[in-house]
Amino acid sequence: MADALQVHIITTAGQTLTEEAVALRAPGEGGDVGVLRNHAPLVSVLRPGKLVWRTADGARQTARIGGGLMEVAKNRVTILTDSLDAPAKPEEAARP
Repeated sequence: MADALQVHIITTAGQTLTEEAVALRAPGEGGDVGVLRNHAPLVSVLRPGKLVWRTADGARQTARIGGGLMEVAKNRVTILTDSLDAPAKPEEAARP
C-alpha cells in the first residue's frame, strides 16, 4: 500500500516480523513515540513494552517487545529488539 509505513522488527534471535501500518506507537525510553507517514527521520532507544500499530483497514495490532532501538526513515520503521512476542489477535477499530 502506497500510504502505509513499512514496519520491520528484527530480534537478536533472528525472529522477524514485517507489517504495513498507517500508525505506530512504540515504548520509547522517555515515553511512547508515535509514528505516522512522512515522519521526520528518527532514532530512538526503546524500553520493553507494548508496540501498537493500526492497519489500513482499521484493525489494531499489538506485540510485546524487549528493549532495543527504533529507526524511522522514508516511511520505513525498523525495530531491533531483544525479544518479540507474537502479535496479538487484531482488534476491531473503535467506532465513535
